[in-house]
Amino acid sequence: MIAEVRTTADSNELATLLIPMADRQLVLPNVAVAEIIAFIEPVSMSHMPDWFLGTFSWRNIDIPLVSFEIINQDREIPATRDRRIAVLNGFVNSELLPFCGVVTAGVPRLMRVNAGEVAIDEHSVPGPSESARVLVSGEPAIIPNIEYIQKQILTVI
Repeated sequence: MIAEVRTTADSNELATLLIPMADRQLVLPNVAVAEIIAFIEPVSMSHMPDWFLGTFSWRNIDIPLVSFEIINQDREIPATRDRRIAVLNGFVNSELLPFCGVVTAGVPRLMRVNAGEVAIDEHSVPGPSESARVLVSGEPAIIPNIEYIQKQILTVI
């Protein structure tokens, strides 16, 4: 018996999350995000950079929590009641850093994106925690540099 191979438009789509930040949104593939949870006040640690907000317990693991805006050298953003934590999978050294958390300004939304719907925003310069600034279906977004963020975390924990 020969298996039938089908190609559809869906096979070229990537399931992503648009994660609201203070004045922009991050775009990440679903597989990069372990879970979106309600905001948990982190346990602060002394002698840490401003962007390192502390740690919080998730699934019986202490997870470092960072402010994307501050690690990206943007201004500090006031807390909102809608904030959440995006728990990101570890990519750099998953044994030392299986997960990290990033504070969001609200609830992310799921979006299926085709390659043709993403364009580099040539009128802006990415910050140190950004791989690129893009337009996703016409909406401005940032592709975060998760590797950079996680390497920065590993230098302080």
